[in-house]
Amino acid sequence: MRLLTIEEVQEVSTTILVYIDKICRENNIEYSVYYGSLIGVERHQGYIPWDDDLDIVLTRPNYDRLIKLLAEDSTYLLLSLETRKDYRYTFAKLVDKRTCVKTTQFYNSEDPELGVFVDIFPIDGFPESEEERKTFGQQCELYRSNMLATLNSSYAISKSRWKAYLKRVLLYPKYCKLLKKGDYNYWKKQFMNEVIKYSFDEASTCGYIEFIDEEWGLFPTDWFKYYEDVPFAGKKVRAIKDRKKFLTLRYGNYMELPPESERITHHPYTFYWK
Repeated sequence: MRLLTIEEVQEVSTTILVYIDKICRENNIEYSVYYGSLIGVERHQGYIPWDDDLDIVLTRPNYDRLIKLLAEDSTYLLLSLETRKDYRYTFAKLVDKRTCVKTTQFYNSEDPELGVFVDIFPIDGFPESEEERKTFGQQCELYRSNMLATLNSSYAISKSRWKAYLKRVLLYPKYCKLLKKGDYNYWKKQFMNEVIKYSFDEASTCGYIEFIDEEWGLFPTDWFKYYEDVPFAGKKVRAIKDRKKFLTLRYGNYMELPPESERITHHPYTFYWK
């Protein structure tokens, strides 16, 4: 195996993004680059120079359509709750099959075929009232955390080897007790049914479920109804027209560069060519 440079990681993942864009345009599916990738569009017209992954987001109806298309396409490997027997995330990853990763986390339960990827996030409808949103968020988080806790030894995940070993010993009784209520597949089914409880098309507020309780995790559905082409590394991709509102809510002054000491990736991965 040969280590990929950050420039190679960015090139490979940009190629994946361009392929997703092609699929979406051919099938009238709207998506938007998202999170740090959206900062990249506004501030760098491409990748944030020190970043090593790309994010896109789709409303749940469009997410479901794209996942189905990518699952039937062999060009790249789709990792998702819908397509993998054991999968730890609530969003999908589209992976270049020529690559692989090593992670610094112990008991991580990463998919063995994970490589350079693009993250694909769903946006779901949320309840109208704050009280209902809190209850909904807590229920989804319970199912999500139980799903992860019953996936192999993920309940002991840690960046520290000794902390991971300690967690595995101390939390093992809780793990066994949880398994009596339901295994990974049971909790996955509970989560997947719960998260789509509120239709995006009928909701006025929305977000990605893991951030429902964050101040920046709740958005008007209108922000995800209008899209336009934007430049990214010399290519044209799609972005929500209200991206400046989202970026200001999420990041504040997103056009200001962080201190040099913070210009590093925060992901626990090292990427290799197979």
